Amino acid sequence: MAAAAVNRFLKEFPEALSEGVGAVFVGAGVSMAAGYPSWSELLQEIGEELGIGSRDVLDLAALAQWSIQESGGATRVRGVIKEHIGVDRPLPESLRVIARLPVRHIWTTNYDRLVERAFNEINRPIDVVSAAKDLALKAAPGAARLYKMHGSVDRLDDVVISTDDYELFRSRRGAYLPLLQAHLTGMSMLFVGLSFTDPNVKHVLSLIRESFVDAPPEHFAIVRPPKREDFSSDDEFRARQTQHRLWARDLRRYGLVAVEVENYEEVPELLRQIERRVAARRVWVSGSWPVDVGGPRAVGVYELAEQIGFRIGKAGLDLVTGAGLLVGSASIAGFLDALRDGGGWDLERRLIARPFPQPLVDASVNRDHWEALRQELARQSGVVIFLGGLKSVDGIDAAADGVLREFTLAKEQGAFLLPVGATGGAAQEIASCLIGSELASSGSEAVRPTDDELRALMDESAATSELLARVTKILDRVSKKG
Repeated sequence: MAAAAVNRFLKEFPEALSEGVGAVFVGAGVSMAAGYPSWSELLQEIGEELGIGSRDVLDLAALAQWSIQESGGATRVRGVIKEHIGVDRPLPESLRVIARLPVRHIWTTNYDRLVERAFNEINRPIDVVSAAKDLALKAAPGAARLYKMHGSVDRLDDVVISTDDYELFRSRRGAYLPLLQAHLTGMSMLFVGLSFTDPNVKHVLSLIRESFVDAPPEHFAIVRPPKREDFSSDDEFRARQTQHRLWARDLRRYGLVAVEVENYEEVPELLRQIERRVAARRVWVSGSWPVDVGGPRAVGVYELAEQIGFRIGKAGLDLVTGAGLLVGSASIAGFLDALRDGGGWDLERRLIARPFPQPLVDASVNRDHWEALRQELARQSGVVIFLGGLKSVDGIDAAADGVLREFTLAKEQGAFLLPVGATGGAAQEIASCLIGSELASSGSEAVRPTDDELRALMDESAATSELLARVTKILDRVSKKG
């Protein structure tokens, strides 16, 4: 069952993300992986002040409630949250991957700022909704939304922690509920860091049951079974192991498929597999051709780039482009024709464009900016088609350094490398480099065409239609594998 659940997750969740209906729920386990305390650890001092061990109390919200009642206010509890959660901890790799996924909606009951920091690290915009009234604010164009339904450490006067807060959730923060239920209805949600010891989990899962008594929508939860080293005695380990097994089985009542990992260290790699499978549907057409070098060959490169862009659109794949000279505009034109021909545009989801700023004559190029753009394009692409890649220096043609750099970055990311050597320039040099290389050319690990295919794509006498047919055949094979 465990292997079947993982395989199902690796197949279905990337599809949901590609279709724009994938969401993520970040649980307490993610914060703990960063070094933040668990609930019982967070309230340990509070419990000691009350003469109660926090590990001996099952209802930790009640422990916070008792502290508030005894002290006459929530200042002490909020102070503990600020002290332990208000400091920045190292970002877990799992959140770095999540920030790179095409996810637009993220939910959490955590107070920390880990998600915000992961997005800020890659300059990806994110709107934070940590109070119910924030839901009325207009979302920033293109930004993902983070719903901190139990509040945030930077707004301690409005966090959910005590019994009162949970019991009055509907009256104080009830605006979250219909939106969460809508996302649980129409999206596939991935729960990361979920634990049956997290007191917030029951609250969230109950919302699913309220809406779907018989057949809830299916979601996924990455969970880690208890390990012997986590406990001081065999009896405690066996008891917790049994509880986990029953809890994981019980998740089915809520439509959650439990995806079990042996260790939390496996989670980033599992998410990276999701990232690569999403990328497999994205094709980067890399290349360029100097505008002052015309002639039949330039026309041929333009026509091929345009028709490849059209085939990408027709195949339901996404186009990635840096809008390189001649090649970029041609592939975009063909791609848009395919979308228009199909009766819809859907550009926001299917076209990933990061145009390289072209300086004025005699102006210097911002190399660091170009490098950052290339790294982002390589990270988001599962297949990279190289066309041309030519530059003219004092009237002498040479391979474009930028396209060769894009080849290196794409290879480092594990993308499928598809050079059309017949178009000359860097593409020809890349094809020659790949022929006979140790990079896999067959099976599920293939990252390049076979030697015979590479040689056929280097045939300068081949008509544009022949080159297109060969590229299309390879692209079909690779996209089905992804």
